[in-house]
Amino acid sequence: MKPHPKLRKTIKWGGAAVTVLLVVVWIGSGWCQAGYVGRGTLVGVSSGCACFHKAPASILGGITGSGWYCAGQPFDFEWWMSDERLRAARFVAVPLWWFVLPALSATVAAWRLDTLVRRRARLNLCSKCNYDRTGLSSAAVCPECGTGPAA
Repeated sequence: MKPHPKLRKTIKWGGAAVTVLLVVVWIGSGWCQAGYVGRGTLVGVSSGCACFHKAPASILGGITGSGWYCAGQPFDFEWWMSDERLRAARFVAVPLWWFVLPALSATVAAWRLDTLVRRRARLNLCSKCNYDRTGLSSAAVCPECGTGPAA
């Protein structure tokens, strides 16, 4: 079963946009931390990580109420996951580069497949087995693998 060209196009361009967004957030979180705080929970990005804090307001630096926050910080990156538990608090940080790698891999694979399909069509090759279709009518099936003509 062949992937639909629109699906491949969506994966290519959507993956590229998601990858760029993740890289920008990852690098930007080295200088600025941002997130949402409410009911003893803080969720955000900081030091190149996606962070989750669950703690009483007294442990969260005296932050009361709920809402969005953004604060500058000295440039710093955390490269590995951390999971810390204190008496009444829990802190989990997952590096954003862990999300960049799969997004980038899927995007590169979709771009590569699309490039191969376009190259085979330009050189008049079978899309499945790479057989040279020169001399065959445009409606003929591939003599090697039986695949129909390229759309």
